[in-house]
Parts: sequence; C-alpha cells; structure tokens
Amino acid sequence: MIDIATLARDHFQWGSFGYTIHNQYWRKGYGKEAVNEALHMAFEHLKFHRIEAHINVDNTPSMKLAESVGMEFECLRKGFIHENDEWTEHLVYYKNSN
Repeated sequence: MIDIATLARDHFQWGSFGYTIHNQYWRKGYGKEAVNEALHMAFEHLKFHRIEAHINVDNTPSMKLAESVGMEFECLRKGFIHENDEWTEHLVYYKNSN
C-alpha cells in the first residue's frame, strides 16, 4: 500500500508518502518497485517538487528502502506523529524532482 498526501501546493508543491508491505512479500523487490513508481507518479503526474517519507526511528528496513530509491536523510523531528497514545519521533527522508 502506498499513500500519497499533499502537504502544501502554491510555491511549495510538497507532498509526503508512506508505504506498507505485508511481511510475506518482504525482501522480494516489491517495495522498491512500488516506491519507485509512486515517486514517478508524484513527480510526473501529480507535479510535486518535493516528497517526504516520515519513518519511525527503529524502522531500519524502511530507511534502507528510502535510500535505495534515492531519498536522502534530512532530519529527526521530535514529537512529530501521534502513535500508540504518544507523540513519537520520526526521521524525515526526502527527494526533490530534478
């Protein structure tokens, strides 16, 4: 599952996306293929300039996937997303259209 969301348009053209792969399909290349296609659609069809992925600090496979499709680590956002009844830290990975 890939989820693409608009964060801001106008002068930004900024979106975010998330991805979930069922564990029986891990390490088969489906995640990389799906994320590459989502990035292509976000830049070419939806006309975003910047896409971010917000990744849990303990999700190493997701970090590796983001890096494998050319996303770069930008920062750690503290108390960023409300999960499991608490505000959690997330890593921000990004890619710009170019």
